[in-house]
Amino acid sequence: MSTFGLGAPKSSNPGAGSSKSDVPKSVTTEDARTKLAAIVESSDDAIVSKDLNGVVRSWNTAAERIFGYRADEIVGRSITLLIPPELQDDELMILSKIRAGERIEHFQTVRVRKDGTRIDVSLTVSPIKDEQGRIVGAAKIARDITQQKKIDEAAQRLAAIVESSDDAIVSKNLNGIITSWNQGAERIFGYTADEIIGQPITRIIPPELQEEELHIIASIKAGKRIDHFQTERLKKNGERVNISLTISPVRDRDGKIIGAAKIARDITQHKKLEAALHTSEKLASVGRLAATVAHEINNPLEAVTNYIYLAKQQPELSEKVRRYLESADRELSRVSHIAQQTLGFYRDNSRPVPLVIAEVIDDVLAIYERKFVYKDVLVRREIEPGLSACTLQGELKQILSNLVSNAIDASGDSGKIIVRARASHDYRSRRPGIRITVADNRVGISPADRDKIFTPFFSTKKEVGTGLGLWITKDLLEKKDGSIHFRSRQSAPSGTVTSLFLPMAVSNTRTEVAA
Repeated sequence: MSTFGLGAPKSSNPGAGSSKSDVPKSVTTEDARTKLAAIVESSDDAIVSKDLNGVVRSWNTAAERIFGYRADEIVGRSITLLIPPELQDDELMILSKIRAGERIEHFQTVRVRKDGTRIDVSLTVSPIKDEQGRIVGAAKIARDITQQKKIDEAAQRLAAIVESSDDAIVSKNLNGIITSWNQGAERIFGYTADEIIGQPITRIIPPELQEEELHIIASIKAGKRIDHFQTERLKKNGERVNISLTISPVRDRDGKIIGAAKIARDITQHKKLEAALHTSEKLASVGRLAATVAHEINNPLEAVTNYIYLAKQQPELSEKVRRYLESADRELSRVSHIAQQTLGFYRDNSRPVPLVIAEVIDDVLAIYERKFVYKDVLVRREIEPGLSACTLQGELKQILSNLVSNAIDASGDSGKIIVRARASHDYRSRRPGIRITVADNRVGISPADRDKIFTPFFSTKKEVGTGLGLWITKDLLEKKDGSIHFRSRQSAPSGTVTSLFLPMAVSNTRTEVAA
């Protein structure tokens, strides 16, 4: 008998009682077939049978819904009616495997509906055998996966977008444990996905910013979105990076919040450009102010200079007073020069002149003599004899004055300052020249401030500092093809040593910072 039309043998004991064993076999078979038919008809999947020639023999309700053909339209016709022309070989392959007694599971392909629409299906095909075990046909279960394919393709496109993003795109659960990590995150933070997935997100948060995560998680649990939150995070190598965070809740199919998705954009370079622009704006403001200052102080400076000139003409002046007046005259000239030249509103047309280094240093120290006495600061000079340089006197005095003034402020009361000058060479290029160092023995500069020392408007002297002294010093030295560096300690013995180098020959300039 064929399974397409099963018969039922007669009962061998028609007079038996009502026990299960006495129920006629035809009744139990018919009951099973009825249940099976009900299952087939109620299935959401198309369940179809065909013979070994590919002719459709049965067609359930789901098959009508999925493919558009009613049973009376398709039963008796070839299954190839549902197969696109370019995929007709599929049927030959399927029938070949069925004849060999093989089962085909979850074979994904394309089929054609009655209206010509193509749909994606997943096929499971099994051999149908008669009572003698001969293969007489095939049973197909076809599941419409068109929507699922669209969802999968959308997910794949989304995954591709996430992976190709320059931004870090990361997900975490409500306990702050990282659950996904894209290539952008690897590039920005330095951790691979294998290293960081399963780890707490706090691994990339600086210690002093750990509380941010508590606020973020609280906002996410409340269903809130966080936009463009600027903060700092840590790279694998310990380096800090400025980032802008956008954080959104992640929900499951029931709408329950189960985690958070973070998009982190590296804005370190943007921050630097922003700071540079801010500095430029401040410098422009200072430039405008400098023009006004240069104009306003010109007349009083000229008047004072004239008074000094007249005073020097008096015959009864002692030699000591005359030296004081000459020194005051030189310093007034320097004040006028600094007011215009330092901030770029005056091009220095004066010429370099031969200078004895010891005399220049003595002149600068003499200016601060009252401060040394008032603050009880001990000053020690260690000047190598015979040192001279051909340079601009006003600029060299300004450079040394900035360094001595900083040392006085750092020394506080009863401090010690050492000023040294000697023939030397550049540390890297080995060029010959003169090295002048100014050292103090007090507080030192904190590690956090060392990279900012030569930045305009940055000062560790919050009450009195303008933040321009070392920036101007660096700029003046660069014009002379020189260099400046410093080393500083806050632990005993504490203090700062600032060293400047004036070359004898022209070379590239640089600024060095040593911890």
